[in-house]
Amino acid sequence: MDGDGSLIMELQAKKIAENATKYNGSAPCPTCGVIMNPVEFMNNKGHCLSCVTQRKASVMKGMMA
Repeated sequence: MDGDGSLIMELQAKKIAENATKYNGSAPCPTCGVIMNPVEFMNNKGHCLSCVTQRKASVMKGMMA
């Protein structure tokens, strides 16, 4: 991860390359553009795991403030 908590570009590119097989129902994350398979899409409410984790971390920081 880089300074802002997101994946560095090389890791995003690797994730995209790993997901080169597109399934019927594959979709990009609206935040970062990583292609997710249909199961990831449904489990994470349309966002990739790294974006969901980042969002949850910011919510927790807000709750502790």
